[in-house]
Amino acid sequence: MTRAVPPSHTRHRPPSHTRPRHTPPRHTPPRHTRPGRTRPRHRPPRRPRMASAEPPEHGPATTAGGRSPWVVMGAVLLGTYLVVINTTVLGVALPHIDRELGGTAPIDVDWVVTTYLLAVVLVQPATGWLGDRFGRRSVYLVALLMFGVGSIVGALAPTMPLLLGGRVLQGLGGGALMPIGMAIVYGLFPAHKRGQALGIWGMALMAAPTLGPPFGGWMVTAASWRWVFAALVVISAIGLLVAWRVLPTATRTDPRPLDIGGWVLAGLAMPAIVLLARNAQSWGFASVETFALAALCVVLLAVLVGRSLRRANPLIELRAYTVPTFAAGSVVLILVTMTQFATINYLPVELQVVRGLSAQTVGLLIVPNALAAAAMMPLAGRLADRVGSRLPVSVGHALGGASLVGLGLLSPETPIEIVVALMAVMGMSNGLSLMPTTVAAMNSLPERFTGQASALLSLTRQLAGAIGVAVFAGVLVAALGSVAPAGVDTAEAAADAQSGYNLVFLIAAGLRLAASVVSLALPGRRRMAELQNARAAEAS
Repeated sequence: MTRAVPPSHTRHRPPSHTRPRHTPPRHTPPRHTRPGRTRPRHRPPRRPRMASAEPPEHGPATTAGGRSPWVVMGAVLLGTYLVVINTTVLGVALPHIDRELGGTAPIDVDWVVTTYLLAVVLVQPATGWLGDRFGRRSVYLVALLMFGVGSIVGALAPTMPLLLGGRVLQGLGGGALMPIGMAIVYGLFPAHKRGQALGIWGMALMAAPTLGPPFGGWMVTAASWRWVFAALVVISAIGLLVAWRVLPTATRTDPRPLDIGGWVLAGLAMPAIVLLARNAQSWGFASVETFALAALCVVLLAVLVGRSLRRANPLIELRAYTVPTFAAGSVVLILVTMTQFATINYLPVELQVVRGLSAQTVGLLIVPNALAAAAMMPLAGRLADRVGSRLPVSVGHALGGASLVGLGLLSPETPIEIVVALMAVMGMSNGLSLMPTTVAAMNSLPERFTGQASALLSLTRQLAGAIGVAVFAGVLVAALGSVAPAGVDTAEAAADAQSGYNLVFLIAAGLRLAASVVSLALPGRRRMAELQNARAAEAS
């Protein structure tokens, strides 16, 4: 049955013998115009393209080996747990290390901590490229092996320089473990479960610092500081064996070239910032050394930024900050990290200086802070998946601001139970704020930038913590003459010291207020669903 054609659409066709054999082609208007339009359409300028970097893994519901992603995340946690506990476990061992190795070289024992931090910020800018180029599983295993070897060197070191060499190896391995581990966990789960997964991952990591001081103190008292490193060797070996069996093998790698010049610039700029933050107080904030190093940091960062924006495949993908959600999330993380380090570092000093409490007692009083943060992280992750990041982060800022104001209004006579309660509220606020912000920032970028985004966020937090410690140290030095003034043995002296520490926490409350304003740019329910669907479409 033939279909009738409306008369208005019929066309007279001459017989075939009268049609020319070579009919000239019909004129087709250019694609940018249409009938009745004489001017080309206006096309908005394209946004700068980020470097292409296909990641090795893409978030399946189950891994290539058929294992549950929760099992794989447990293996990743075993290694990354080392990095977190390593930052607190050696604090109680430093005096013992100084007594045994201090005479082997004219090196201050504080370099045991500083050397590790310098190695961390040296390797972290390149972890995105390393994971994309060689596969996250391979980089994770090598980093864990390097951390274990550094622990062996530390356990056997007969001199301070050899101990510092072991700390460099630990830092190079540990600096890669955290961002690579987060990228692996992020890629294991579908987009709508990543908040929950990162929340549980963060819960375990938040609990780690509370175990460091008691574990280190017990090891040092019962045996020797060397047994702290020996324990890290054992845990590294177990984590390496488990990861070897459990972690999925990369299916694709990206052969893009390494930006060696960018790594050299970052390798100079990031350690310079850490050194400036740690030494500005002892040098004097107005000293020639401080100004010279600060100027060097500015120049190096300016050259690094200019180079990164010009290259197609930069080491650090700074064009990620052109994505509003990623930029807002990064700013929120910077401000929250600065306030977090203010409470972790200077509230214990305040309690010892103003109230005369022992270091062991103060350590126990801080435990509820970490436990409250760990307890809130899974809830915060689920909320981020279901209702977006804006709600839990806003609630977290409200709790954090209230807690910091309370800490800023303390007096020497305030009951210690109130201080502990305020610290617990601060822990809840950090648990509600950190992971939802991280999930929003990473979901805002295409899957192929997971490794670089994870490295960039980890590096941002490292630098924010170092800068925050330096800024608040400067506030205390200006107000009290020292971070921990001596001779606080009268009620008047205690009140004066209390006012200096209160100023620190009130400034931190202002930073938390600024973070609450910036967090309004984080995605709500609808926008988070759009981001999840976009990431799920890329992974399918």
